[in-house]
Amino acid sequence: MTAIILAGGKSQRMGSNKAFLKYGDTTFIEHQVMMLSKIFDEIILSANDANAYTSLKLPIVSDIMPGKGPLSGICAGLKRAASSHAFVIACDMPFVDEKLIHYLRSQINGYDVVVPKSSRGLEPMHAFYSKNCIQPMYRCLEEGRLRVVDFFPEVKVKIVDEKEFAGLDASIKSLINLNTPDEYKKYCNND
Repeated sequence: MTAIILAGGKSQRMGSNKAFLKYGDTTFIEHQVMMLSKIFDEIILSANDANAYTSLKLPIVSDIMPGKGPLSGICAGLKRAASSHAFVIACDMPFVDEKLIHYLRSQINGYDVVVPKSSRGLEPMHAFYSKNCIQPMYRCLEEGRLRVVDFFPEVKVKIVDEKEFAGLDASIKSLINLNTPDEYKKYCNND
């Protein structure tokens, strides 16, 4: 199965490319690649600045429609994916939790999207998507409906509530994405 790391954002609130923030002895994206390679046969990077990521030696796809946000990156990754389903994660979510990913994967049967729901709401940047989502995503992009969840009514979606996976170690923390320097300091203890 395939994992897609979304690294195409502008990182405006953080002030620098979030993928390359330090995480222990490595960077966010290097840590994600290391963790995801334990689970997935294929890892694709969705990024518009391919040169920044050549050292990772991963296949890199650029947005299907530039300037349209993460939905465009997910769509590009799904088109390139070798498998029927792909796990999508944003590069600013360093707390990868294998147990949660395996649990979400176990829920795929018959669904096009398997998305966790936390106290903040749906977490579409940490979810599984099938290739059946590509055409509905295209339609949304063409119509200017750019939220990742905008195509959900057109496919079979399984929402996995936080209560279902609350017993898994560190699973809730793995849904946190870090957008600002304050969030980075809070969760990564980098003073």
